[in-house]
Amino acid sequence: MPLIRPEAWQVRGIDDLEPAAWCALRQPGSACVVAGPGAGKTEFLAQRAVYLLETGLCPAPYRVLAISFKSDAADNLAARVRKRCPADLASRFTSLTFDAFTKSLVDRFHAAIPVDWRPTRPYDIACPKRPQVQGFLYRTHQIAPPEWQKTIAGFTVENFESHIAGAYKLPSACSHPQSGEEFAIHRWWLEQLNNQTCSAITFTGLNRLAELLLRTNPHIRRALQMTYPFVFVDEFQDTTYAQYDFLRSAFGGTDIAVTAVGDDKQRIMTWAGARPDAFERFAADFTATRIPLLFNFRSSPGLVQIQHVVARALDPNAAQTVAQAQNQIDGDVAQVWRSQTKQQEAEYLARWLVDDMASRGRAPRDYCILVKQKSDDFESDLAPALSQQGLRLRNESHALGRTTLQDLLSDEFSKIAIALLRLGADRKAPAAWRHAVTALLTIRAIAPDDELGEMRVENEFTAFLARLRTSMAANAPSRANAEAFTDQVLEFLDLPAVKRSYIEYASGDLLALMAEAFRLHCAASAEGAPSWTACLDAFEGLAQIPLMTVHKSKGLEYDTIVFVGLDDQAWWAHRPGNQEGLATFFVALSRAKQRAIFTFCRERGQRRRVAELFQLLTDAGVPEIAI
Repeated sequence: MPLIRPEAWQVRGIDDLEPAAWCALRQPGSACVVAGPGAGKTEFLAQRAVYLLETGLCPAPYRVLAISFKSDAADNLAARVRKRCPADLASRFTSLTFDAFTKSLVDRFHAAIPVDWRPTRPYDIACPKRPQVQGFLYRTHQIAPPEWQKTIAGFTVENFESHIAGAYKLPSACSHPQSGEEFAIHRWWLEQLNNQTCSAITFTGLNRLAELLLRTNPHIRRALQMTYPFVFVDEFQDTTYAQYDFLRSAFGGTDIAVTAVGDDKQRIMTWAGARPDAFERFAADFTATRIPLLFNFRSSPGLVQIQHVVARALDPNAAQTVAQAQNQIDGDVAQVWRSQTKQQEAEYLARWLVDDMASRGRAPRDYCILVKQKSDDFESDLAPALSQQGLRLRNESHALGRTTLQDLLSDEFSKIAIALLRLGADRKAPAAWRHAVTALLTIRAIAPDDELGEMRVENEFTAFLARLRTSMAANAPSRANAEAFTDQVLEFLDLPAVKRSYIEYASGDLLALMAEAFRLHCAASAEGAPSWTACLDAFEGLAQIPLMTVHKSKGLEYDTIVFVGLDDQAWWAHRPGNQEGLATFFVALSRAKQRAIFTFCRERGQRRRVAELFQLLTDAGVPEIAI
């Protein structure tokens, strides 16, 4: 398509952007885009990508790189760009997670990693459990020189890799440690690199290796910079020490325009190594212009006012956002429910949900029950009462083998496999067809211009679906049948080919882990299902009320959120003024589009530690109701 003059370019697929977003979209250099809840940051990034590509500001063969923290966020952003601009331009938009991007560099330029830190080829992805880290710290403390033992004794399972090893810049050559910190870090790396028959590297380790690779190989760094003159980083407040150092080594000190989007008020990952000063460091190191977005497209005006009260507790200078959504309910947009027993709380909540769905014409997926932690405990408290009212609760943190339900459903392999089963159960599933065919062309390594290859894959797929549909029509849902059909889908997809086709599965056992979880969940969903369509609906939770932790809810939104457990037991670590606790509360509140409800149950605990949270709600005019 002919290029469009920048001043004549218009947004695609939406009516308009807010004035501040237009300024950020046209920003020629680096920018800190402060995008609060409901600001539409994903849409903004998609529009900026289309703007850069369609105006020729990012001319061929240059590309736009977008880095996200979650695979579903990366996929969502890429899908929006594909929908909003021609395919030949969209093909120059690369959307990856941090871990996928750094891993791709480590894999591609493995031989250029300094030899002292070079892992074996292949290597495994390590996800050490708490007892493993505890054991490492104990062994390291025991063998450390006496003068360093006190330092090492101060390291904890929670902070060692995220804040100690993750913040350590690897030298080009491994030298003799000069402190207790270096002693522990070097031993940590030694155990990863020399793990049994092959190295086992954590994702934090991969971030560190990628940073070292670029820092010690200027020609690779220049090639990267020549490829990507424009870089986006989503959820920038969650950037870890290792990830920030990687960004600086990759793109710092150049004229590359880096757009960092996020919100300090939603920084709830400092426990996992997120830098508390990420935006400040970025503004200084990249000479970035700060541009706040002031519109909230998610929440109703009443909720936006309540959110602002909490926002000012986090930042006294927080700008007032402007609600763009309309209020759709009568009565209070937020309430605190107070009860004496957990049973009383659960029964009242179940009746209220049924009544609200009936009166407002809402579906179960319009609601979400949020908790601070230990969702399994809350599931056992709430599920029986909801079941009595004909409602099903869906614990997104439910363990499936070695992963969780939420992680399974956001996994690319799972999306492909469920699309195939959908097509086996229902001939009219156009979205599933598009997803499956696109994935199969990738898995079968068919080039975009290979028409014969496309025809061959489509014929192969059509024949497989005919067999699958016949079998599913002849065999009712059951655990055994679900496992059998899952095995057919896995065999057809060819897991080794899937592993070769998607970077996240290139090494380690992630694909096997997801295939195992898929099989388990499909079998469980088939139990008692009247049809295969109902089984697959249950698999995806289409008629169930999700239950999840606040951390798992990041990036999601619901008509109504019910935060259960606003008490000292759930918030045992909270202290007045604790920024991460306030940010967690803010994130929970801001998931709601129309209504937010908070529950306090006397049976669960007191409310002294969380008194400031109750006070914020009182200051915002939220009523408390005894139930």
